[in-house]
Amino acid sequence: MRSKFKWIFSLLLALSMQFAFAQERTITGVVSDASGPIPGVNVLIKGTSSGVQTDFDGRYAVKAKTGDVLVFSFVGMSQSSKTVGASNTINVSMQDDAKVLAEVVVQGYRTVTKKSAVVSDATVSSKTIENRPNANAINTLQGQLAGVNITASTGQPGAKSSVVIRGVGTITGNSDPLYVIDGFPSNSDNFRSINPNDIESTSVLKDAAAIAEYGNRGSNGVIVIKTKRAKFGEAKTTFRVSSQYGVGELQKPKYSYANSNQLLRIEKNFGSGLGATLTDAQIDAFDINTNWVDYFFTQSNTTSHNISVENSSKNMSSYTSLGYFDQQGILATTGLKRFTLRNNINGRSENEKFKYQVNTSFGFSKNNEATSLGDGAINRNYVLGAFISAPYVSPDIYTGPRSALDYYNNTPGLLATPIMLVDKLQQYKNQTDEVRIDVATDFSYDITKDLTVRSRLNGQLLDTRFFQSEFPNSFNALLFQAAGQTFTGFEDINSRREWYYNNLWQINYGKTLGDHTFNVNANMEYNHSRLYTNNYRQRGLIEGVFVPNTGAGYAADTGTNDFYVPQISARNVRNDLISYFGSFDYDFKGKYGIVGSVRRDGSSRFVESKQWGTFYSVGGRWNIDEEAFMDNLTFIDVLKLRGSYGTVGNQRVVGGDAFAGIQPPRFTDVYSIANNAYNGGTGYGINFGFPELQWETTTQWNAGLDFELFKGRLRGSVDYYNRATSQLFLDNPVTSTSGTANLTQNTNVTVTNKGLELNLGYDLIRNQEKEITLTVRANGSRNTNVVSDIQGTGQIFAGAGLYVSENGGSINEPFVFHYLGVNPVNGRLLFEDAAGNPTENPVQADKRRAGVNYLPKYQGGFGFDLSVKGFFVSTLFTYAYDVARFDSDLANLYSVGNIGQFTVTDDLLNAWTATNTNTDVPSLNAGNLGLTGTSDRFLRDASYIRMRNVQVGYNVPQKFLKNTFLTAMSFSLQGENLLTFTKWEGFDVESSRTADVYQYPTPRLYTFGVDVKF
Repeated sequence: MRSKFKWIFSLLLALSMQFAFAQERTITGVVSDASGPIPGVNVLIKGTSSGVQTDFDGRYAVKAKTGDVLVFSFVGMSQSSKTVGASNTINVSMQDDAKVLAEVVVQGYRTVTKKSAVVSDATVSSKTIENRPNANAINTLQGQLAGVNITASTGQPGAKSSVVIRGVGTITGNSDPLYVIDGFPSNSDNFRSINPNDIESTSVLKDAAAIAEYGNRGSNGVIVIKTKRAKFGEAKTTFRVSSQYGVGELQKPKYSYANSNQLLRIEKNFGSGLGATLTDAQIDAFDINTNWVDYFFTQSNTTSHNISVENSSKNMSSYTSLGYFDQQGILATTGLKRFTLRNNINGRSENEKFKYQVNTSFGFSKNNEATSLGDGAINRNYVLGAFISAPYVSPDIYTGPRSALDYYNNTPGLLATPIMLVDKLQQYKNQTDEVRIDVATDFSYDITKDLTVRSRLNGQLLDTRFFQSEFPNSFNALLFQAAGQTFTGFEDINSRREWYYNNLWQINYGKTLGDHTFNVNANMEYNHSRLYTNNYRQRGLIEGVFVPNTGAGYAADTGTNDFYVPQISARNVRNDLISYFGSFDYDFKGKYGIVGSVRRDGSSRFVESKQWGTFYSVGGRWNIDEEAFMDNLTFIDVLKLRGSYGTVGNQRVVGGDAFAGIQPPRFTDVYSIANNAYNGGTGYGINFGFPELQWETTTQWNAGLDFELFKGRLRGSVDYYNRATSQLFLDNPVTSTSGTANLTQNTNVTVTNKGLELNLGYDLIRNQEKEITLTVRANGSRNTNVVSDIQGTGQIFAGAGLYVSENGGSINEPFVFHYLGVNPVNGRLLFEDAAGNPTENPVQADKRRAGVNYLPKYQGGFGFDLSVKGFFVSTLFTYAYDVARFDSDLANLYSVGNIGQFTVTDDLLNAWTATNTNTDVPSLNAGNLGLTGTSDRFLRDASYIRMRNVQVGYNVPQKFLKNTFLTAMSFSLQGENLLTFTKWEGFDVESSRTADVYQYPTPRLYTFGVDVKF
């Protein structure tokens, strides 16, 4: 009886326990991140619509049963799931998307976990990119990525950045990377109509395993950009508003300019110019001293406003943003205005088999550019006028175009340069209007658990309209007025339409069998691009009637002359690429992995069988930390060895945009009509081609090590690479009797880039209780560029013989006489001859490679991030070392040819004379001054360390926002290009040019911003 009673009691107890477990109970907890509690987190019971939100202290309370799954989601954070067990308390620590992003790596057309990746890449998250005062998003990446050399090169708002990944691998071909935006390899690198605040992440792919799947366009590296999108989850709408206001100023040079009195004294000593006509007393009493740099350059203003809306639901989410950006240039009349609109939609079916993305963006920009920079157009280049105009010339001279012409006609040489340019400020206008529309779609369907088909259909339209107007009766119009011409001036209106189309079909099969995991991809891709241009120039504008950019006031051709006949031209160019490729990914026990890919590419840039190229890669990894012998090394969290080898191609034969080198094609002879070919008649223009022209091929191998130590406190990676580009496109000389001097051909020349990359991060302080974190970070790279296999003389010259690519040397090294100084006996320049002896009259055999290059051998960045109870400080320093280029602006200040018409340096007061022999400034009358331009006298070290960005800000604590509608608020103050440490004397040390002359300097920027979420 007792036994029976015990059995019944046990049964009742089991039933009651089961009932208890099935009962709902209150689950509580706190949701936080590295900075503390998070308010407004959605806590949803999976599979139901029941849920709550955390309060301002990050606390929540929700009724749930044992076995229920709680889903925690918040905008900007990775989604987290917890299963309800016996405990009534569940605390959750969430990670922001930036940290999650660090665990994801782009590997070709796929995204894989960092643990399973075999590639060398570098990724920057939205936190680094957004709210920086750069019109071009690529500029914000500078100094953040090892092995990636990014230079702004110009202060023109919205201008294209120069990007070099692991060195330049081609001499005359295009060295731009491929840009992939939301899966769309568009070949478009114009970012002035893209809002940087819409970018979620930017990854730079560098090694063969990462870029081989991009085959025909990946030889110079690939930059993969992903824009923001909302997450799936509980139905919710989140707003974010940010605004910035800023000012910009010119970075002043270290040049020592002569003021008016000094310049007049130099002219008197030289016997030329106004100073030669004045007495010493008159020079001392001269009271005009114009600072032309301050006249043409001014303080600029920047305004930026961004609004974004994120909508989430179980199976559909969307991200929508509006952006307005207005940045004046520091150079008068320049600036950029931009309006952007973006809508990214993600969706999936109820069973989650069908998934889709539709990303649409619209950008409109108005850009006013400074034209004719970088050359000697003294009547059109504002920068030239600012840099070297004589200070004793007063801007008050200008009262109108006729006064400028009179002053020009009645002053020696080009002394009237600044007055000409003052007129241009008043009598010239230009503007580039650009409309950019991008649509990127991605559709996938899981046929089975292991088999997925995908289609990407993408399109991009760039519509650009440029006009420039040189007003009637302006100085330049009057200067070039022909006899009998009544109406002067001109207007250009140029229209350019670019269309890019991409279609990718993909089949993916993935399977896990025990310890073995396989993933196979088969792909077909088609790319089409088209360019239309229409250019119109109207000569002859009627003053009083002419209105810029409207067509009003055009003078009609009278038939008696050709003064007013419009000049027109048009172009229609297309380029097609078709590719078949596949990849294979194998993993064993999470310890070992192998990845391989093969791609067959066809390009319409070439002809017949030469159209096709085959490229491949293979990569492997060893997750050493997964081995049993690592168990006792508890301080090592991650240790992975990886390597790759493969080939990619380059089909862009010449530098320039994506359409350069297509018309006329380089592979075939093209005959065209040419006017005034002989004795005023019509003839043939002939462009000879080379039918055997084919791909440049880059072969690269890479070895790398990824590591994390001390619970992730120290983390980083190191890579060694060797990258050789062969079959280089070069203009080979041919006999002139053929009708041309050279043909573009593939050659035996090879350019090899090899180097080392290092990326490090270390958390010096990581104390969540006291809300203090301090992280230091640094990256750097060393790249060596070597040219080989040049036939014949072993040399390829460029720049009228000033640069040489030579076997054993690097691309385009200066080829110059070595300058020794001033001969104290006679004040002439001394150079070193081939035997090492000084000479005043060097010959061609005395020239040598300078051993330096405009591309830095060492470059990178470093900085720290500090957060203390809501306050934060972030810094970024960039550096480049072992880099040199010609400072032509400095050379012009020492040019005696400028005395009497332009300003010069006050160092010329110390020029050699018979009574001043101990000087490094040659005699103003030295007979061999002309050799300066072919020497290294003004070849300058352009190494630098720059304080690129500093941000100081405050995140308002949640306790102050409790009774408001806001969920987050922050304030920030930041500066760009604040300090530069360098021997370079010019306006801006940062440049991608071999020489700097009259270019637009990059500005120093200060901005204040406010960012709120609700």
